[in-house]
Amino acid sequence: MKDLDSINREREGRANLSQYKDLIETISKVEYKKFSNLGLIDLTEVISLANYTVYYLVNNSKNKDLYNTAYLTKAVKWAIRNEMRRRYKWYVMKNQENAEQEKIKDAVYKTILSIEEMADAENPTLIKDNHRTPEEKAEIVELKHRICEVMKKLSQREQDLIEAKYFYDKKLKDISVEFNISQSRISRIIQNALEKIKKELLKQEEVIVDEDNF
Repeated sequence: MKDLDSINREREGRANLSQYKDLIETISKVEYKKFSNLGLIDLTEVISLANYTVYYLVNNSKNKDLYNTAYLTKAVKWAIRNEMRRRYKWYVMKNQENAEQEKIKDAVYKTILSIEEMADAENPTLIKDNHRTPEEKAEIVELKHRICEVMKKLSQREQDLIEAKYFYDKKLKDISVEFNISQSRISRIIQNALEKIKKELLKQEEVIVDEDNF
């Protein structure tokens, strides 16, 4: 339970904060406009951050005259921009990771869908993802996710060879040198791995159909 002094300090803090309301809203709106196109923060979050910054400074300083309008303006701007730097760093790291995963999914997805049309492992025919309906695109996204999960069941060597061939677009002769395996052996490993993935996907399709019929 809060004592009387704590309650009085909170009341005093809210009173002190109210006199800076216009300043807080003005700074928040100006700063928000600079970052709004990134979609990383809402105006309400910016205002809350500004409120907290002013509240903390005003109520934790022995010399309250130190915190004039100019000082508080700089402090609030710094707090907002520091938060944006933190969020932007997280945003960039997350999207880089997702981009790498998507590249692998796209490459393997194209390979598997065109497996019947492969003349050989060196010249695969890739199915293009153009002119599809929203429903078809949604199914493709789901299939990409399933392919990525199925790939985890392959041996590490199978995964490495598939990624080297279809993600990094390396020639068989270069992969042969890198992994110290003959080109013909690499082709067989990749082909067998793709067949495994395809069979697993077909098996999953059968399960889905059975569940729908049930």
